[in-house]
Amino acid sequence: MQWFLYLIVACVLWATLIERFLFTIRYDDAYVLPKGSPEIVVLHISDVHMADWQRSKQAFIKELACKIRPDLVVNTGDNLGHKNGVKPVLESFKDLNVPGVFVYGSNDLYAPMPTNPLGYLIKPSERHRENKPDSGLDVTALTNGFAALGWKDLNNKESELTIKGVRIGFIGTDDPHEGRADLSSIARSKTNLNSNDVVIGVTHAPYLNVLEAFSDVDVDLLFAGHTHGGQVCWPITGRALVTNCDLPTKYARGLNSITLKGKELLLNVCAGLGHSIFAPMRFACRPEVRVITLKAKTS
Repeated sequence: MQWFLYLIVACVLWATLIERFLFTIRYDDAYVLPKGSPEIVVLHISDVHMADWQRSKQAFIKELACKIRPDLVVNTGDNLGHKNGVKPVLESFKDLNVPGVFVYGSNDLYAPMPTNPLGYLIKPSERHRENKPDSGLDVTALTNGFAALGWKDLNNKESELTIKGVRIGFIGTDDPHEGRADLSSIARSKTNLNSNDVVIGVTHAPYLNVLEAFSDVDVDLLFAGHTHGGQVCWPITGRALVTNCDLPTKYARGLNSITLKGKELLLNVCAGLGHSIFAPMRFACRPEVRVITLKAKTS
């Protein structure tokens, strides 16, 4: 019995003192571009949950521009982890001044509140309500800072970019976890973007009804975050215990094809770089950014 207690203590120490600082870059390819198109390198960053004292995380992000040299940045939200997080987020991202798009998660709108650090293993985190106190977050400064980098706001919006001669249409939603996603706008946006070479969806929380809405209009690729890859996963297999939404755990992170209503949707979920300041742990699930190289279809 004593050895089991030692094992539990060792796991907790690893999760809280070591693994949550092992920032990682994951790579994958998505064959979604028209034949003959040049490759487009996409940096997918999500769930940073930045607090101003998190220097190692800030240093990691600052190095990404030189290490990856992305052609496009996709930010799927939850950038903030503290009311003083806006300045360090924008300072960390300042060299990623390349074309980009972003949507928000709940932590970009509401400051974190004390919570049971293992509560998310029991049920999805609570949604915020309009009658809760003001968050104190300067959302306007965050939005303006992203715009200054050249990133397009996709919160229930559409947009277009031309990168290396490839016309890319984007459809985004505001945070589904907060009930802010306008799913009815997705079909209208797709109609407006049909002249593009490729159409990409962007959302924060990959709830199944959101994925179905994007699948219904045949987006070529969907980016999401929110799950933290499970944050606490089974050892060896790395399978997530939960996803903080109704997405099956096998899709909690990475690039996967998921079948919805008989149709295939290509979904990339980033496990993110952070965690709530009230749940400072990662186990069998390193913090990450994802680099997806968009390539020409082979057939």
